[in-house]
Amino acid sequence: MTGFDRLEENIETTIYEGILKLGKERNDSFSIYYDLDLLNYLLETNFKTKEECFQYLNEFMNNSKSSSYEIKISLDNKRFRFTVFKEGIQFIENKNKENYFLRDMIETVKTHHFNLEDILRIFKKYSNDFICENIDHEEFQYVLYFKDTNLDPYKYCFSFDQMGGYYHRLLDYYYKDLDVPSNEIFL
Repeated sequence: MTGFDRLEENIETTIYEGILKLGKERNDSFSIYYDLDLLNYLLETNFKTKEECFQYLNEFMNNSKSSSYEIKISLDNKRFRFTVFKEGIQFIENKNKENYFLRDMIETVKTHHFNLEDILRIFKKYSNDFICENIDHEEFQYVLYFKDTNLDPYKYCFSFDQMGGYYHRLLDYYYKDLDVPSNEIFL
């Protein structure tokens, strides 16, 4: 997979997560923001300036395999803004409609009335080959992820308190920055 493919996949899965959370009826477009470091990670590049990366991204726009929709890229202060419009949102929704894992996950977590057992059931529904770690972090108590990243490449970080459950869906890039000690829970 090329860096452009990784970026495009990230754009699409992030927008699909947004569709599942927010719906698409109210949105003529979705925008996602990336900093230079994350773009370097996804593109497998090492640009030092936003301008260098922006020029390279123009190649992404011209060579994108998804000629089915337009992506507008702009610089917004220190970040890059990627905007996909209504036709692209529909394309992404149709392309990802069989991502049942993410759909089940979002349907559960958007209520905030869930617990670790609910999340474990969702993971087990799609594979028994996943990791659940108890982590020592101020924001998260658990991280779960599939060993086979082809099923889903994200790490799902959860916290539970008297108000309910909360989650963050992180790429390895961000998760590694947390640098938290963990203890694998064997299920």
